Amino acid sequence: MSKIRLFVVCLGILVIAVIIGCSEGTTNINPSPTDVVTITDINKFITEKDKLAGIAATMNAMDPVAMPHKKHEDAGIKCVVCHHKAGNDDRIKQCAECHKGAKGEDTIHGLCINCHAQSKKGPVLCNECHIAKE
Repeated sequence: MSKIRLFVVCLGILVIAVIIGCSEGTTNINPSPTDVVTITDINKFITEKDKLAGIAATMNAMDPVAMPHKKHEDAGIKCVVCHHKAGNDDRIKQCAECHKGAKGEDTIHGLCINCHAQSKKGPVLCNECHIAKE
């Protein structure tokens, strides 16, 4: 077998392996492996300037929230519902960059819980989202 053919065969095998390996945890809209994101420290991005502006930190006593993109996509929820910032080509991936501290926590809870309550689908109680990892 010539070196070129061997290279093409190896490249083909690599491409197939990458496609199979990367398809786990992807969605139709976003084919990168970002299906389940973990929403963690809502206080992480609070700066000294934010504190001076009155942004209060939360107690951060609850467990992180695992949010499955695929479930929401399968339910027909458009990305812009949560990733709402118009012209946000970079798609801020961490809500807490803008929605910080106690006020941000209220905003995120309102978005998720209100949507779940209105649609009568999805969790609405604290321990249904904030699930301790074993």
